[in-house]
Amino acid sequence: MRHAAHLTLLLLLAAAACGGSSTGPSNNNNNNPPQNNPPQNNPPTTTNAISVTNNYFDPLTTTVPVNTKVTWTWNTCGSDGYGGQTCVAHDILFDDATTSGSQQSGTWSRTFTAAGTYKYHCSIHGSYMSGTIVVQ
Repeated sequence: MRHAAHLTLLLLLAAAACGGSSTGPSNNNNNNPPQNNPPQNNPPTTTNAISVTNNYFDPLTTTVPVNTKVTWTWNTCGSDGYGGQTCVAHDILFDDATTSGSQQSGTWSRTFTAAGTYKYHCSIHGSYMSGTIVVQ
């Protein structure tokens, strides 16, 4: 019996030692995305093609000339673990109320006819999923 108590104590200590800090996202209930965070330190881009992924837009910011048509492409489908796939709905909502509507796949485009900074986000997933178009 004494041996079992020592073994139990040893196992508890070993388990506690494994519970150190983590570099993963915390569960702090403040609406941060649990996974699929955008890549850090994205260099500035000048593309007119944006990918809608799970929980971020790629690139987050792009600069385009006036009269450029920017196209967002949904890339949100993944394996469901059973040989099929699931797709997550996202939308694009600009501060001026222009919206793509909720989609799980496909594309949506907007032509920018005036210089300025246009901020947008996914209204389904909140402001942490946001992007910016700079039109020059």
